[in-house]
Order: sequence, then C-alpha cells, then structure tokens
Amino acid sequence: MDNVSASSKLARLYMAVAFAYLLIGTVILALDLTGLISIQHDSVFILELYGFVTMMIFGLSYIFAPGLSHATFANYKSVAVEFAALNIGIILLFISMAGVVGAFGKVFLPIGIILLIIGIMIHVANIWHIMVSGKGIKPMQKTDAAQQQK
Repeated sequence: MDNVSASSKLARLYMAVAFAYLLIGTVILALDLTGLISIQHDSVFILELYGFVTMMIFGLSYIFAPGLSHATFANYKSVAVEFAALNIGIILLFISMAGVVGAFGKVFLPIGIILLIIGIMIHVANIWHIMVSGKGIKPMQKTDAAQQQK
C-alpha cells in the first residue's frame, strides 16, 4: 500500500470514529432529555465535543500535513498507539464523569487524562516529524521556465 492510500485509510478511520462519538453522544443526550435515562451532561459533551472534534482534527491533520510539506507519512505504529490512547482516554473520561460505575469511576479520571495527554503528545510529535521531514517545493529554475514557455 502506498503512502497516499495508507494515510487516507487512517484519516477515514479517525473521521469514522469521530462521527461515531457524535452519534452516540447525541443519542445519549436525547435519551437523557426525554427522561429515559439520567446521566450527567458533562460526560455526554466529552463524547460529542471532545471525542468528535479531536478525532476529526487529528484525522484531517493526517491528510493535510503530508500534502502541505510534501513528506511521507508518520510512523504507523506510533499512530496506532496514539489512536488507542485517545480512544481509551475519551471512553475512561466518559465513564468517570457519567457516574455509571459509582465511586470506582474516580480511578478512571486520572488514567483517562494521562492517556489523552500521551495521545496528544504523540500526535504533535508525528505532525512535527511530517512537517520537518518534508521536501518543500523547489523554486523553478530559469532553464525550466524557458523550456515551459516554448
């Protein structure tokens, strides 16, 4: 699989998960507003806003960064670790803030935050690596410009 199709596949995965968070959060919020379930709204906004927005931005950045810098894609193993850390962190934050597991949920909060920070740091390192390793656009030399005009 070439670099473009691999990065496109990964970006689609991030965006699919982003829309899953948006859909799940919207359904949970609708159920809560209709009185069918009772859940703290902050936990729902973690799914809808943080989960959706973070996954969407990260997915788009993996499309745009290699294209803008004319670079190869990031290390796929580190992206897999990043993806897992972000998703587990978001889910642990949701569980801890929703109050569905009682007092045990307070244990999930710091673990979720640490995983989110790790995922974000890996993402920043990956994007930095992509941007720094880029070839950039070479300026057109005079001989090339003269040949193109003919």
